[in-house]
Amino acid sequence: MRIELAGQILELLPEGAVWWPAHDALLVADLHLGKDQVFRRHGMALPASVLDGELERLDQLLAAHPARELIVLGDLVHAPPEPGENWPEVVARWRRDHPGLAIGVVPGNHDRALAPQLKSWDMIDLGARHERDGLTLMHETNLDRPEPGLSGHVHPVARIRSGAERLRLPVFARRDQHLILPAFGRFTGGYNLGDDRHWQCLAAAGHRVVALG
Repeated sequence: MRIELAGQILELLPEGAVWWPAHDALLVADLHLGKDQVFRRHGMALPASVLDGELERLDQLLAAHPARELIVLGDLVHAPPEPGENWPEVVARWRRDHPGLAIGVVPGNHDRALAPQLKSWDMIDLGARHERDGLTLMHETNLDRPEPGLSGHVHPVARIRSGAERLRLPVFARRDQHLILPAFGRFTGGYNLGDDRHWQCLAAAGHRVVALG
């Protein structure tokens, strides 16, 4: 699905990412890499394959779109690594497999103290607010007064009821000239914007993006 945001054409992808053709850029938000190992620190069992799965999904997106740049709208990681954890090296190996790809990160609230890691991964800190072609790329926006731009942070979802069945779908949420991306990472929870009449929800459903009534 294509939308226009502050004069820019953006393509919303069912994988929960945005393709910005004017910049040959893919945008994602809230990957929360390493969350599986963070949870295992506290005795909660998450599959060891979670990180590999997230990076594989990124690989599939990059294979389908000729991106020169990947922009992460915050919460690239879930928490700084601790000694003995191997997930930073897994990310480093993935990064080395994409030497021609520029990767910029708009730091989120989970990315505190990440500067040394970004440098080792050859990723660029874009700052809390990155202005480009009339859009502000940020991690978090004011839900009552969003400005023209894109963000993440709230992991927007909508709940759909069909008879006795209930389905929760990740959504792109739009209000005026602002777009919130769904969380790219799994095991992230979600904030229901589907009942807020101020926000238009566009569901990432299967192989397409559909507007919800």
